[in-house]
Amino acid sequence: MSIKLTILCENSVEKASPYGLLGEYGFSCLVETTNGNYLFDTGGGLTIINNAERLGIDLRRLDGIILSHGHFDHTGGLKLVLEKTGPLAVYAHPDLFSRRFSSHGGPLRKIGIAWDQEELEHLGAHFQLSQDPVEIAENLLLSGCIPRTNPHETGDPKLVIEVAEGKLDSDPLEDDLSLFVRTDKGLVLLLGCAHAGLINIIDHAIAVTGEKRIHAVVGGTHLMFSGEAQLKATMDRLQSEKVTHIGASHCTGRRGALALAARFGDRFFSASVGATLQI
Repeated sequence: MSIKLTILCENSVEKASPYGLLGEYGFSCLVETTNGNYLFDTGGGLTIINNAERLGIDLRRLDGIILSHGHFDHTGGLKLVLEKTGPLAVYAHPDLFSRRFSSHGGPLRKIGIAWDQEELEHLGAHFQLSQDPVEIAENLLLSGCIPRTNPHETGDPKLVIEVAEGKLDSDPLEDDLSLFVRTDKGLVLLLGCAHAGLINIIDHAIAVTGEKRIHAVVGGTHLMFSGEAQLKATMDRLQSEKVTHIGASHCTGRRGALALAARFGDRFFSASVGATLQI
């Protein structure tokens, strides 16, 4: 199966043409395949319509929307996209609408999805919520819950969730999903923020697909917030898997991106707005 990935929303813009592309803190990627076209995440809502138009992408041609998790920087453009597309299947985890907060950078602030389910359904969202792996189309598998087994990947203590009215606890981000795409060259792993940990995601991808070859990894890796041990373990695993394309973006951060670029050379690329990968 052929696949083309196009980054629509990301923190940065490196592509000089077409003029007018915009960056924002968030992530969105168009997934075009022989079995349908899907939008993986919608960014923070400030740039997706502009960038799609500048890149000549007609969002009305989408067959569905996939949400990696319920943070604002991945769901913020959902309402705008639905206003363009009309009724559309939206694939996500049942915890999508949980109330979430972060203390990164200062006082506690809300970082969850901005709308309730009823409002989005009124716009045409047909939510397909599942904790289990879901085959969205032939050769496109949404991961479902990802087991957390690697000792280096312990989560982010500054992210919290409301577990009862007025009571907060550490957010396990069980809704963190990735998309696994089967190709003739091996799996393409598309990540939102990789809150589950990239090593755990690789283990899960191999387990649920039966495919041992990892051809490409694209998206946010959350390495901006990792310690040195996790960063090294992640790079070692990518090296041992002989991953051909590593497109890091968003929450990878400058330190993580520089480390990946130094380690992997031409196998690394910056998955910024307008970047593409075709297999």
